[in-house]
Amino acid sequence: MEIKQRGNAFGYKLLLFAYSVLGYNLVVFILNFVALYYLLFAPSVKKSMQSYYDNIGIKLTNTSYFNHLKMFAISIFDRFVSRIKPQDLSFCIHNNDVIKTLNENGGVILLSHVGSWASAAHCLSDELPPMSIVMRENTKENIQEVEKNRERVNEQRVKIIDLNQGAILANIQIANALMNKELVAMMADRAVDKTKTIEVKFLDKKVLINKNPFEIALRVKKPLVAIFVTNNSLNKYDLALELIKESSLEQMSQDYADVLQNTIREYPNQWYNFYDFFKKMN
Repeated sequence: MEIKQRGNAFGYKLLLFAYSVLGYNLVVFILNFVALYYLLFAPSVKKSMQSYYDNIGIKLTNTSYFNHLKMFAISIFDRFVSRIKPQDLSFCIHNNDVIKTLNENGGVILLSHVGSWASAAHCLSDELPPMSIVMRENTKENIQEVEKNRERVNEQRVKIIDLNQGAILANIQIANALMNKELVAMMADRAVDKTKTIEVKFLDKKVLINKNPFEIALRVKKPLVAIFVTNNSLNKYDLALELIKESSLEQMSQDYADVLQNTIREYPNQWYNFYDFFKKMN
């Protein structure tokens, strides 16, 4: 399953220029027009989100679709802000005892397409051990250049383990990070390979999620923590950490799905899986 990426380098450059000249608040206002553009010219995205809104019990209207798109645009913009001027963002951290556990032992982090986890990874790097994010680098090349040409704060503490380099090398890097009591973060709420999934109950439906982080945590006996970074007002985020207790692979996966479900019920327009999540994988 391939998720189409939207956006272009020119648009990002324009927003970053506006940010440097006009400031944070005015750029957020401009993002209303970005959301309006996709409302008018991306009907396929709205169609793919219908099953999510049906299952969460909310009517998908043009207004709710617009608000969802705007929150997503803000999260992408804040991702860049976190690299350029992290002091423009603030985070209220919940469950500090979990942070203590991670600092003492390292661990496996369950990321989700909720809110702006990428912003928190950079802004909070001093509070957490060094983090390696396991992902497949599929960002458009021209957008990657925009990011690489911006000043990145604390970049040495947030690294990417690119799955495109092959499983053997990626596994070695994951093992080394965990042996050094660092953090290894993986997306749990998006399954791209049916052979590496596990079935859970989510919003009263059976769905597939990524089983790799659960297997790794069990194998290496490291803490498994779900992190959710949700926007509660302009440039302000809540960061919640949920320790998933060690048990069976099936139970740990379901515990994560339950926490994810509770989070998106509270913040339904901050889950950014813009495809039919409930459609069976081929």
